[in-house]
Amino acid sequence: MRPLPVLFAVLLLTSSVAATAGVPGLAPASIQSGDVSSSVDAAQNRTLANVLTLAPSDTERTNFSQSGANASAALSLRDVRLSRQLNAQRTETRLADVESDTEKQAYIRRALTEVEIRMNELRQTEREAFRRHSTGEFSTTELVTELARVDTVSRQLAQNATRLADAGEDIEGFSVQTRVDAIRLELRTLQGPVRAHAAAVIRGDSSPTRVYVHTTPEGVVLSTIQERTFVREVYDGSRRLTGTNAVTGEEIEPLMSERYPSLTQRGRISAQTAREGDIWVAVVPHRRGGLTAYIDKTDPGSIFKEERSLVLNQTPPSEPVNETRVGLRLTVHPSYPGGPMLVSVEDAQTGDPVRADVSLITAPQSNSQPVELGTTNETGHLWTVSPGEEFTIQAIKTGTQSVVDIRVEPVAPNAVYDDDGGTDNQTGLAAPPERLG
Repeated sequence: MRPLPVLFAVLLLTSSVAATAGVPGLAPASIQSGDVSSSVDAAQNRTLANVLTLAPSDTERTNFSQSGANASAALSLRDVRLSRQLNAQRTETRLADVESDTEKQAYIRRALTEVEIRMNELRQTEREAFRRHSTGEFSTTELVTELARVDTVSRQLAQNATRLADAGEDIEGFSVQTRVDAIRLELRTLQGPVRAHAAAVIRGDSSPTRVYVHTTPEGVVLSTIQERTFVREVYDGSRRLTGTNAVTGEEIEPLMSERYPSLTQRGRISAQTAREGDIWVAVVPHRRGGLTAYIDKTDPGSIFKEERSLVLNQTPPSEPVNETRVGLRLTVHPSYPGGPMLVSVEDAQTGDPVRADVSLITAPQSNSQPVELGTTNETGHLWTVSPGEEFTIQAIKTGTQSVVDIRVEPVAPNAVYDDDGGTDNQTGLAAPPERLG
């Protein structure tokens, strides 16, 4: 099926408990004995989602964070907002006091230069946070908090830039809109849905969720589940290219079709940019969520940032693994590292759903305690985010000591770029259609 036509517009998009992972898991001893039967067939395990992954690095780190409201960090974020609001008020007051249009133009240009300088400083702050986390200097909570601050500051800078553009429109024959569009587009690469959620959690405006984190010195993967919606963001600075802007709007459709072949057959692509910017943004909405890909304009066009959401209301496409013990059947649909994983518990004889407390366990040598993931719902299901390497899922029937557990290995992602011998969706090999509903 040929992908739907791309819609082009030259404008700025307006939308937009730490546990060490990567250690082989070991099944714990059962609390209650009983007959055991096992059926594990992981040979065909695979995920059907096309996802951007980080380019391999000699220095990488994978972990989880579940930060809650943090008074100190919340005050810091509040101070950021107040500071930017005061700066905006001072700018408006200053512009109102200036009578000469020439002076106003000069002031607006200087103010935009300050925004660009601050934006570059934020990029350096972000890169340093990636490096410090990947080398172990930053805890995962510290990284997520820092990225939440970067997200907050960048959104404030975008608002300030918009105000300056609006002020420029009041001056006859003068406009900085194209410059502001480029600034706002670049600022969006410092933002993300998981970062924004983390900022809301820190402020106490949203409930904490478990966040998967993977870093290299150049990039980060963040993913979480918010109210049955899987949210994932990736930024990889190593995939940003240097050179002349050569990728045109007409090239976005074939590029996206190569990298996300099945997804682009199910959604209408809109591609947007800023005239003075060096980024294309391709958006593909679908019935259960959407994808936003950021593409460097330097030929051949590299996808360096990705944001996606997916409503979790269908059984995952991966082959399940299951274990039956003491009358309980535990089934896990594995996912790629950081991907959405479904855990279900049912009565082994009747198939009725079972309420159970679900935990994740890593190997004894990690000295880690079981991590509580939650309780299965009335249908016996629990969605969670997959760790990066082999682990054990344990389920204890609520109100009893009946326990069943199973070792699980994540499936390899269908990567947008084949950096290390995995499936490359440019060719479409071994990539069945995504089940998007």
